[in-house]
Amino acid sequence: MTFHRPLLHAAICLASMGLLINEVCADMYVDRSIVTFEKGSQLKEDVKVTNSADENIYVQVEVLEVRNPGHADERRARVTDPSAMKLIATPDKLIIPPNGQKYVRIVNLQTANDEERIYRVNFKPIVAPLEDQTSQLRIVVAYQILTIVHPDSPDSILRANRTGKLIDFKNLGNTNVLLSDGIQCHPANHEQCEELTSKRLYAGNNWTLDLPFDAPVSFSIRGFDGIRKQVFP
Repeated sequence: MTFHRPLLHAAICLASMGLLINEVCADMYVDRSIVTFEKGSQLKEDVKVTNSADENIYVQVEVLEVRNPGHADERRARVTDPSAMKLIATPDKLIIPPNGQKYVRIVNLQTANDEERIYRVNFKPIVAPLEDQTSQLRIVVAYQILTIVHPDSPDSILRANRTGKLIDFKNLGNTNVLLSDGIQCHPANHEQCEELTSKRLYAGNNWTLDLPFDAPVSFSIRGFDGIRKQVFP
């Protein structure tokens, strides 16, 4: 199962620093922000990278393994030992022609998973050095695709505890859940409502949220088994 979102946009621009110069921009788009591998699903997913500019874009692709995701000691590490690689992105370098597009294939190399595996795949535009470093500033924006490999036997267990205007969530399962579209309304005026922060909780994560009111709160909860709306009194 793969969740799609609107196209992501990356811009490479030359901006003036007190001087009147021609601005040069190149635009890069990728067609998804999340890739998910489930047990029994295909082991590869393609990401389309588009160049809407009138010049070549050079892109470097890098896979980072996320260790202890969502915890205070979370680390993102590039795996360089080929024998230890469990997920790859190929090719890792692209030249996308003007108004053209190319594909990067993300491949899951490990089919048996006792635990959920989390990765970040970087798409970073590469640009040539500026000729005059004193008069121009280059802004390069890179993007990451969150890549999730579910465990063989996913189990979603979300617990919530309320204390007045505080609510504490804990993911006791072995796969991530996304809390989104949170909303809470004033207990005496149901037309006075506040939108709440969204949060992805990985296995073992805690999240304490300070609420605007001492009243029921609702979230959309997206897990491996779909999306549900839940009210927390």
